[in-house]
Amino acid sequence: MYKDILTMKRRTWLQVGRLIVFGLFVLIGILFLGWSSVGRIYSIVGFVVILSVFLDFLSRRILKEKNWQLWVLFILDSILASFLIRMAGGFDGPFTAFFFIHTFTAGVYLGIRGGVTVAVLDSLMIASMAFVTVSGLVDATPTGSAFERLMNTVPSDISFQYALLFVMIYAGFLTITGLVSGYLSQHLLFEKGRAEGILRQLREARTMSREILESLSDGILVIDNSGNPVSINQSGSAMLSLGDRWSEKVYNTDIYTMLREFQLSDGMPPVIEVSMNEVILECRMGTFLDHEGNSAGALVAMTDITETFELKRQLQEQEKLAAIGRLSSTMAHEIRNPLASMSGAAHILQMGTLDWKKTDRMTELISNQAKRISEIIEGYLELSRMSTVSYTNSVSLEAVVNEAIDVARQGFGGLIEIESHIEGDFIVFGNQARLVQLLTNIMRNSVEVLENSSDGKITLSLVKSSMDGMAELSVHDNGPGIADEIMVQIFDPFFTTKKEGTGLGLFVARKVVRDHRGRMDIESETGEGTIVSVSIPIAPPDVVKAETGGNQP
Repeated sequence: MYKDILTMKRRTWLQVGRLIVFGLFVLIGILFLGWSSVGRIYSIVGFVVILSVFLDFLSRRILKEKNWQLWVLFILDSILASFLIRMAGGFDGPFTAFFFIHTFTAGVYLGIRGGVTVAVLDSLMIASMAFVTVSGLVDATPTGSAFERLMNTVPSDISFQYALLFVMIYAGFLTITGLVSGYLSQHLLFEKGRAEGILRQLREARTMSREILESLSDGILVIDNSGNPVSINQSGSAMLSLGDRWSEKVYNTDIYTMLREFQLSDGMPPVIEVSMNEVILECRMGTFLDHEGNSAGALVAMTDITETFELKRQLQEQEKLAAIGRLSSTMAHEIRNPLASMSGAAHILQMGTLDWKKTDRMTELISNQAKRISEIIEGYLELSRMSTVSYTNSVSLEAVVNEAIDVARQGFGGLIEIESHIEGDFIVFGNQARLVQLLTNIMRNSVEVLENSSDGKITLSLVKSSMDGMAELSVHDNGPGIADEIMVQIFDPFFTTKKEGTGLGLFVARKVVRDHRGRMDIESETGEGTIVSVSIPIAPPDVVKAETGGNQP
């Protein structure tokens, strides 16, 4: 449709141009040459031009736009122009330049082929006028008028060579004019077609983008640099309950205020969750640029996450309950060790076969294990709070090692050979029950990997560390070792390779080490066993002497 309208406008301008040019030509010719000389012929030419305009209009209404109609007009104009030029000075007169306009216009409307064809036709018209003039069939110039004196400046005796040269020069320039105008016309039409294609694609892309935005379930609000609302899709209007005249109502919403603040400040996070009318919206904000790279405005994408938020909350509650369950299982696991020791000691006491010294030892073991259970529970409470502890009590690491070995032998490690290697007693600030818990957790892991081994052995060592001011506790077993893929996750809470494991043994152990300002390292080689080393700062001697009254335990 647009192309048809454009073609009609071009044809209309062509007809208007023809009327103006020929009208001026006829009017000026009659005024200067006189009615008696050219009036009749010029009037006929003017009438033919007007008649051609009417017939062309009628033809286009009946037959629509056809290319041959333009060809007829340009051929007719060439013939009519030759009559006018012949009467106004002949082929070598000043008005012969009219053919350049005629050829150029033909190239614009008919392309290269039309421009060259009309150039040849105009050249033939000039050659025909030159032949008439040179042959003497008709006088070269009109007489009896003011225009005659003007034309007297042109040679009256024209030779054949002059006429031939004149025609050849005009023919050459007319052909060049037709080629250039035709090429420029076709090139402009091609570029125009490309531009129209690009504009059409842009319109289609814009329409598609709008349709996509309207079909999104997320709400999209766009504002310009001045904060003026630019657009909002249906989902966004529904989420904000805007309805009609949304551009006025949106100023009163929290979303607009938040987006405007994000646009004007640099410290606001790009993603914010907002609660509106019992609906939770996740708002993702950002800015966009224009084609020159300058800031053009800001937009916010609103996603209804009410259902997702509720599911997440339920999942978090379930995870908390599961964590509580795992933690309870681990507490039961930890308490089971001292309970086993207490049960064994009570059974021995019940037999009544011990002397008073051994009876006191069993009674002391039961008391210590009961205290240890209390300390374990307290330690798990600290673990749940993830709090840090500052210890001021002096603890003998030798006593810790001996107690841990007793707990293991009386409970879970009764079938495994357990040895100790102590190079001295080292005093540290800490909690003895939790340090015993640390060693028993490590030893229990070693016992569990040695259950199917006939020569399983665990060695506890207490030596001075290579690091200054540190004592080193180590648990060495000759088990199968730990694989590399397990080693990277071994301290993760609830990670376990055992069927009934809780995955908190080493996690709790490392927490105890950190509370005592120490460090924990694990070295393992497949088939060679595992060494777990714990380094703890030794208490300063002067502080220990002050607390013990000068006698170090």
